[in-house]
Amino acid sequence: MNKGGFQKQYSQVQIQTANKGKLIVMLYQAAIKFMKKGLLALDKNDMEAKGNDLIKAQDIILELLYALDQEMLDSGNELAVNLQRLYLYSYSRLVQANIHLDREVIEEIIAIMTNLMEAWEAVVAGGGGGGTAPNPPDPSPGVVLTG
Repeated sequence: MNKGGFQKQYSQVQIQTANKGKLIVMLYQAAIKFMKKGLLALDKNDMEAKGNDLIKAQDIILELLYALDQEMLDSGNELAVNLQRLYLYSYSRLVQANIHLDREVIEEIIAIMTNLMEAWEAVVAGGGGGGTAPNPPDPSPGVVLTG
């Protein structure tokens, strides 16, 4: 088995054995990785790779959105609603960045996802990764989280 095969197998084992909090951290890590790859592809003027990488990041953000507890959203839980808004904002901004080749927007979403990932890492490290949501730090001064 080649190096790539071992890495893929290792990643599959990590996913299968991780708790919910760790899985969410892994999703943030992957989204950030693909956005950074998209920036590199943009620098190389490789529009196909840029598009593919940003679409992968968009898909991951949608998965984070789908992972939110629907009961908490329905009850108006402030944290769940704010995360939903952040994910929707991030997704729509990435779509626009992909279309308009906007490096600054991609960097903005990387910063938001990095802040959220760090908050989740703190929760997981504190032993609270079984499904409770962290109190995310202020993601960006330009993001308004109210309706």
